[in-house]
Amino acid sequence: MKEQDTFEQPTREAAALAAERGLGPWSRTFRMKQSRLFGKHNASRLYIHGNGAVVTGPQGFQAAYDWQTVRVLRYLSTRNGVPWDARYTLLDPSGAGVNIGPGLRVFLKEEKQALGITSIVQGALFLWPDVWGEHIVQAVTRTQLPKAVAAVERGETVDFGAYQVDRHRLSGRKHSAPWSDITEISSYSGTLIFNGSRKRTTVDSAKMENIANMDLFLQLCRRLQD
Repeated sequence: MKEQDTFEQPTREAAALAAERGLGPWSRTFRMKQSRLFGKHNASRLYIHGNGAVVTGPQGFQAAYDWQTVRVLRYLSTRNGVPWDARYTLLDPSGAGVNIGPGLRVFLKEEKQALGITSIVQGALFLWPDVWGEHIVQAVTRTQLPKAVAAVERGETVDFGAYQVDRHRLSGRKHSAPWSDITEISSYSGTLIFNGSRKRTTVDSAKMENIANMDLFLQLCRRLQD
């Protein structure tokens, strides 16, 4: 896939869906490497717009996700210390999602329940996930952070799947702690860890791949720590 290929115009159907959902102007297009092995996805596309994205797939599949409401799960893996897989799951407010990008992501029943996933479509292994993936993550954080901050200030709880955040405390599936007890946020082998005094874990540890909008979550946590 070459740079000029990312400026392939959306199909009429994809453009109509983007307009219907108010996704704004189209900017770039991503596809997977054309092959016989994954031939059914040769026509699949990821269309990036100013306010969201449209994903298309086999048998007429297409779905729109706007930055205001989408929840993003990111599954990253390495081989010999080198980034390898970058599988992203986009979830709409109803819990319907699509897996896109290289790699394999399988959700256990309890993970689906915790994240409110109602259905998952296996999408294409779109090329350049370091480009479109980072763009999606940054766009979601930029768009949703003010809303999340305002919700917390109103006394509401914001749900990130593995964690719930409110003005006073951070809650995991089993344990919670007030913000004043959390002195350090770190990660190890893909797991997020919250430490208090004497490096003791204060809240449940969780795999980062199970935290919806993880970058947004971390930014909100750090604001509440201040």
